[in-house]
Amino acid sequence: MIDPALRNFVLGSVAPVVRYGLYEMTYTSVEHAMYEVAAITYLMGRGYDLQTAHRIVESWEVNETFPPYQRYDTWYADSPQPN
Repeated sequence: MIDPALRNFVLGSVAPVVRYGLYEMTYTSVEHAMYEVAAITYLMGRGYDLQTAHRIVESWEVNETFPPYQRYDTWYADSPQPN
């Protein structure tokens, strides 16, 4: 059964995070952006507002990675290198 109100509430709640993840992918890696989006939305599901969840997740980053789940050298190797 499709509940349009639930669908609209859920997708509307995560839409800003999805847009942020798409933006973030242009500056980091897809993997990093996915970790970030997933962590933010998880915290939102636990009751944190978007801004607080984003600040918490950003505080976990080290050189645009989430150790030990991502390694800096792996992200850097996949990134475009300056000429």
